[in-house]
Amino acid sequence: MSENQVDTPGSDLRPEMKILVPATLVILAIALPSIIWPDQSQALFKSVNNAFTANTGSLYLWVSFFMVCLSAYFIFSKYGNIKFGEPDEKPEFSNFGWIAMMFCTGVAGAVMFWSIVEPLWDLVAPPQYAEAMSTAAYEWSLAYVLFHWGPLTWPWYVIPSLPICYMFYKLKRPVLRISSASEPFLGEERVKGPLGLALEVFFVVGLVFANAAVMGVSIPIVNHAIASTFGIEPSKSMELMVILVSTAIFSGSLWLGLKKGIQRLSNLNVIIALAMVAFAFILGPTRFILDTFTNSVGVMLDNYFKMQFWTDPFTPGRFPQDWTVFYALFMAAYGPMMGLFIARISRGRTVRQIVSMGILGGMAGAFMIHGVFGSYTLNVQLNGIVDAVSILKASGGQAAMVAVLKSLPLGVVVLLGYSLFSTIFLATSVDSTALVISTSVTRRLAPSQDPSRGHRLYWALLQGGLGVSLLMLGGLGSVRVFANFAGALMVFPIIFAVISWFKMLKQEKDI
Repeated sequence: MSENQVDTPGSDLRPEMKILVPATLVILAIALPSIIWPDQSQALFKSVNNAFTANTGSLYLWVSFFMVCLSAYFIFSKYGNIKFGEPDEKPEFSNFGWIAMMFCTGVAGAVMFWSIVEPLWDLVAPPQYAEAMSTAAYEWSLAYVLFHWGPLTWPWYVIPSLPICYMFYKLKRPVLRISSASEPFLGEERVKGPLGLALEVFFVVGLVFANAAVMGVSIPIVNHAIASTFGIEPSKSMELMVILVSTAIFSGSLWLGLKKGIQRLSNLNVIIALAMVAFAFILGPTRFILDTFTNSVGVMLDNYFKMQFWTDPFTPGRFPQDWTVFYALFMAAYGPMMGLFIARISRGRTVRQIVSMGILGGMAGAFMIHGVFGSYTLNVQLNGIVDAVSILKASGGQAAMVAVLKSLPLGVVVLLGYSLFSTIFLATSVDSTALVISTSVTRRLAPSQDPSRGHRLYWALLQGGLGVSLLMLGGLGSVRVFANFAGALMVFPIIFAVISWFKMLKQEKDI
């Protein structure tokens, strides 16, 4: 029995079958055809995705900006003083541990992949009407990466956590569910009825699909990294081995629980990430990295509104839809999950602490990784050290990423470090997601209590099965489809929860 599995009066750790069964059936109904008929499924998904992003992309850009405005408001307004827990209660986790768990859960194992591959794609098909491979393309490249992983990402994560924290710690509701956070807006009867159940099913299905998209990127990367290290060809069997190893890691983490499992994995991965960033910064072209990062921050800040709202309505290009809208939907897909996870680890913290530490800590971590490895990627391409763009076009993003990392001093060691880093990151993401879903699907939980181990493991294994189906489809396009589908499901629960949050604030007296 783990540290949080002691029976608590009033708690009921049984799964809520009215949510579990329909969510499982929907996931299987999509996963199984993807495995049996991958080509037909991929064609169908692609056509639906293109139509969806073309017709609804602007909506998600506006909602993303609204999340930024809400974040600033709650940092500087009187509501930032609201504390989740007793007045004299200290935070359950240290600041480092809190930021580490939040960051590792929020960016998952693909963060290194995007820090290398996204700048390369931005050179091939640049934003803002720049010519391919031009100086303007280089200038926009890293600026867009920092924008996507900075102000576009973290507000989506911290804002949904606030109504959930309030319901759980202030109003003492014994469930951590996105539908419960929507109760002041939708009404108790609707939340307990079919609409509330539908929201929870949307949440579970959307989150499993979002994490499957992460697995669809992370696993092939590790496959290519290991194959390159040992001089063998990447293969599906190698990908299955990566899944098995990752499964063993997150199963052990789930068994140990939140503090002994997820927190330790997150701390370890942050240490590995910092070591890799320091290695590339010190032994790589340090001055170029620092100059490029500084220049890119300036370009991003100078053009923030232009980047936030650019939809490219006058040309056939699809950069905003393929990248900015994709990221907005991807972060929306993770928003309720991150809200629930942040709520679970934020007992004893204030609104201001959650929002400011979440956004600044998340952006600091993302900027370090993307700033160093994105700048290094542009350096090797610009100076002809590695023609990563040609490799990207010929063999895909995974091969390009491996080629860039191998060009570092002790490249083989870096690849092995990356393989460990990505596998642990993936395990952290899967077990955090399994914890959040099982928490949401558990009938009644006491504060700081975890769902049963078997329940958590069930959702972890189901994520693995959907990840296998995405690997059968293959390609970045399929990842985008899964992520966009998940985000489309999640944006409505987020909006309901935010409206409910403002209704709850009207009754807040302790400010």
